[in-house]
Amino acid sequence: MYHIDTWVTDPIPIRRSILWHKLRSDEAQRVIRERVADTNNVIFGEHAFDRVEERSITQGDAYWILEGGEVEGQPERVGEEWKVVVVRRMPGTREAGVVTIFAKDSNELFVKTVEWMDWNR
Repeated sequence: MYHIDTWVTDPIPIRRSILWHKLRSDEAQRVIRERVADTNNVIFGEHAFDRVEERSITQGDAYWILEGGEVEGQPERVGEEWKVVVVRRMPGTREAGVVTIFAKDSNELFVKTVEWMDWNR
């Protein structure tokens, strides 16, 4: 006699291939979350460091936003790279965004700037 538990396994989740020629926001978000898991992949540009001090959005905040934030709008193609804004509500305060640039053939995420989103709307 067979028990149903002996032959039923958890289904393997389907993972759609990323279409780099027409990147969607959910695909960009997946790439960012995978890459930010190793913070050595994240490079902060000089402009981002200037804004961190000016806007009181720390480097740690930027990592936190990239780890759990949502890509706002559609990714923008810039040459061979993609530019997105990852947004997350800061605890007890406003929404902050991290403008991030990345490419298909690199594990790096380049943080161009950090910003309060209500300044841009």
